[in-house]
Amino acid sequence: MKVELTRFERRAARAAFGTIFPGKDRCSLPLGICDMDLDGYLDKTLSNVPFEPSVGLRLAIWIVALAPIFVLRRLVTIASLGVEDREKVLSAIYTSPYYAVRSAAIGLKAIGALLYCGDARVRPTLLAPAAPATSGPLVVLRKRTSPTDVSDAQEHRDEAHHFA
Repeated sequence: MKVELTRFERRAARAAFGTIFPGKDRCSLPLGICDMDLDGYLDKTLSNVPFEPSVGLRLAIWIVALAPIFVLRRLVTIASLGVEDREKVLSAIYTSPYYAVRSAAIGLKAIGALLYCGDARVRPTLLAPAAPATSGPLVVLRKRTSPTDVSDAQEHRDEAHHFA
C-alpha cells in the first residue's frame, strides 16, 4: 500500500531535513539536503517500505512538525519558523526525556543521512581528510611521542592508581 505525504507533511519534512542537513551558507558542506531531490527520495522510500515503517516515518514528521507548540509555546509549525528557532526545536527534541520523541528525530536524521551521504556531490567532501586545526579553542594537554610508548602506558597506570 503506497502512502503519499500530504502537502503539510512535505513542508514539515523539508523544514526538518533542511535544518538537520543545512546548505553551505550554514555549514562547510557543499550543499544542503533541500538542494537534492528530497521529495522524490521520500516518495521512493515510502513506496518501497512496508506499511508500518511508512506510518512511522509520517509519525516522526508529525512529531517534529508540531514540536514548536510544546518547545516554544507558540501556535506554529516547524515549517513556519526561522532557522534559529528550528534548531532550538530540534535540539529540544534530541534531548527530550521521552524516548519515542528522541527516536523520532533521530530516525528522521538517519533517513536523511541515507540521501545526503549517498549523493555523489557530497561524498568526496565527507571522505576527504580533515584539515589540521591551526588554532582554536582546543588546547593540547599532552603530546604523545609514540602510541606504543611503554613509559607513557606506565604513566597512565600510575595516574589511574593515584586517583582510585
